Amino acid sequence: MTNNDASNLVTLEFSGALARLRINNPPLNILTIKARAALLERVCELEKREDVKVVIIQGHEKAFSVGSDIHEFPDDAMGGLAKIRFEQYILDRLAQLRQISIAQLRGHVLGGGAEVMLSCDLRLAGKQAQIGFPEIRLGALPAAGGMRRLVRDIGPVRARELILRGNTISAEEAVSIGLINQAVPEDQLEALTEALASELMDLPSDALRLGKKCVEAIFATTGADTTEAEAFVSLFRGHNLHEGIAAFREKRIPRFDGI
Repeated sequence: MTNNDASNLVTLEFSGALARLRINNPPLNILTIKARAALLERVCELEKREDVKVVIIQGHEKAFSVGSDIHEFPDDAMGGLAKIRFEQYILDRLAQLRQISIAQLRGHVLGGGAEVMLSCDLRLAGKQAQIGFPEIRLGALPAAGGMRRLVRDIGPVRARELILRGNTISAEEAVSIGLINQAVPEDQLEALTEALASELMDLPSDALRLGKKCVEAIFATTGADTTEAEAFVSLFRGHNLHEGIAAFREKRIPRFDGI
């Protein structure tokens, strides 16, 4: 059953220097407009908490998140621009938190959900997790920071494959290409996450904060977010994205235009 209470779509709990942020729209943790707004609210709360050093970001057993609600996709280019700029803004704020963020990944980690993962500093997964960017199969692209962060994290060769094919990969393959840090059996994931969080909380806050800031600065690429947004908007001016969305809603195979 979908959670319709916007205040509960993303929850935040504190325990000393540790915070837990949970995407809470089961079973698939779809990032509706309301859920994204709730995520931004929680990120704003974390920005004010100088006493918190580590944030664990998690979903549910079946899904960390499968990303956007296709039924909420806008109909035109201006709506597409507003959508992608809002999503970029949220995920940039998440990535820039002073705290160290740990993504705890279970089940489906797809599309916009995978872009949330890419905004986290460290990434741990259960071995049954499936990770991917299927937007291309709708005629879209992972443009909320997904492409620029993916290229930064795993290089252009593997990033092209994930973006252009839209396939999902296993957690173990994600480790092998440097997309996530570690994959363990499902029943060990919570203990591993807790151990990593505890280790980080014992380290000096100033060094953690500056280390994170320096890594981000080294790989910053001016204008990449605009390039993503422009690409996303241009897709709204053609046939294929609208056909992909319609096919998804109608549960049929899309009929894309050729070259």
